[in-house]
Amino acid sequence: MSTIYAVLNVTIRDGTRFGEYIRGHLPSLALYGGRILFRSNDNEAVEGTWHPRLLVIQEWPTETAFQAWYGSDEYRPWKEMRHTACDIDFVLMKGMHE
Repeated sequence: MSTIYAVLNVTIRDGTRFGEYIRGHLPSLALYGGRILFRSNDNEAVEGTWHPRLLVIQEWPTETAFQAWYGSDEYRPWKEMRHTACDIDFVLMKGMHE
C-alpha cells in the first residue's frame, strides 16, 4: 500500500457554511491520517480548459485510510454540510510518485 492523494476542485456557494465545514471537518481528517498538503484559490490555467476555483490536495497514508474517513461517523455530518456549502469535483490520485 502506498500514499494516495485526493484532488478537490471546490466552488463555494455559501461562504459562512463552508467556513464552518472547514473548521469542523479537519479533526476528523487528521484522526484517519489525512492532511491538507496544498490549497489555493489563485490558480492560472496555462493550457486546456480546466479552471479550478479553489484547489485542494489532501495526502492519505493509504486508500483504506481515505475510505475509512470518507465513510466514518466522524466525517458524516461535515460531509452533509459540505453538500449545502459548495459544489466539488473530488478525485483520488493512485499511482506511482517519486
